[in-house]
Amino acid sequence: MKNKMRFCSLLLCTFAIFSNASFGQANQPVATQQPIPVDSSFFAGLNAAPRHFSSNRMSAEGSAAVRQQPLRIVSIPTFNSSFTFGGQTFPFTIAGRAPQEHGTTTIPTTLVPMSFFFDEFVDKNGNNITIDAAAISDEIKGSPLFEKSQFSTGNTQFNDAMQRAEFFNIINRDGDNNGDDSWHTLLATPKTLVPVTIEVPPGSAVVFQAPDGNILALMDINFLVSQLNTLLQTEGVTVDTVPIFLSRNAVYGNFKAGRPRSCCIGGFHTAFETKQTGGKIFVQTLAFATSLDSDLSEFIFGDPALFADVNALSHEMSELINDPFGGNITPSYQIPGAPAGVCQNVLETGDVVENLPNDSVAITLNGFTYHPQTEGLLQWFEGQSPSTAIGGAYSYPDTTKLVSPFTPCPR
Repeated sequence: MKNKMRFCSLLLCTFAIFSNASFGQANQPVATQQPIPVDSSFFAGLNAAPRHFSSNRMSAEGSAAVRQQPLRIVSIPTFNSSFTFGGQTFPFTIAGRAPQEHGTTTIPTTLVPMSFFFDEFVDKNGNNITIDAAAISDEIKGSPLFEKSQFSTGNTQFNDAMQRAEFFNIINRDGDNNGDDSWHTLLATPKTLVPVTIEVPPGSAVVFQAPDGNILALMDINFLVSQLNTLLQTEGVTVDTVPIFLSRNAVYGNFKAGRPRSCCIGGFHTAFETKQTGGKIFVQTLAFATSLDSDLSEFIFGDPALFADVNALSHEMSELINDPFGGNITPSYQIPGAPAGVCQNVLETGDVVENLPNDSVAITLNGFTYHPQTEGLLQWFEGQSPSTAIGGAYSYPDTTKLVSPFTPCPR
């Protein structure tokens, strides 16, 4: 379920952040402890469930420019369209180029692996615990998010396969359904930026030890967001590129008085204006996601695929492509798998599947099996019946997850 949250403003945060090359600073002594042993009942007590959120940080002027004067926006490439439901028109903006134009759009990306250095938690030798995402950078870059694999819509990347599925009635010009028609929205292989180490002060995270000895962290989401605000100013990202911030073996939740009260957020995406120059509005998109080792996914959720490898990142990148600026409003719908009355009205393709069991598909590349999440298709949000997506689908690649259009939210 999407937790709608506001990011803190782009101000330098009071907590220290430093690159690997410049590690070190004077700290006040803190009381330390070893990771806290827990079993899976601890996360069950927090009602651990996969969650993501997005944030619409666009100003009214920026949002209007996206719809009315898109050439004023300087960002990743996008196109506009709309659908009608119940007599109301719902405009939307999607990354790439309009499928009627055919051709290939490639969106540049950068990858920022994050390492967490915990002031409060040490190993049995007294060394501070560090959890580092740099070690899985190549694994992420070699995933079906950035490498081609075989889908019913062609030999292509995961997110492109989904986009082709929802616009297949337009791009399948010759009607032979063989996936050879030329319209693609691709993600360039990420350029890896300088890995960063974030110093985590006491009260901002708890480090746990699973029964098998593996280490994982539950971190205050507000602390993490504050650090990303700083990183955006130090990593040299540009508005024509999607920066991807990656953590490993950490999940996120809300804290009170230094103690976790909820779990588990696995990622988010957002967009914000960076400047206006000569009538142009510059907009930065970004995505953040965690990646869990499969045994820790099993430990937390009872499912070795949830948040494993690119599961959380596929959710965020699909939503960023289908709602890059966070402003695509839809009819209000009941979230599948959530209690009655849990609703939202945004084009968030991953949210409508994340509460369903076995939300991932297994894709093996170069000897490694990845678990990207199945996503809801545009036709589900439009209330189409029958669906104009490939094969009449409402979800993809697993077309059995959503088999009919959305259920309106109970009034």
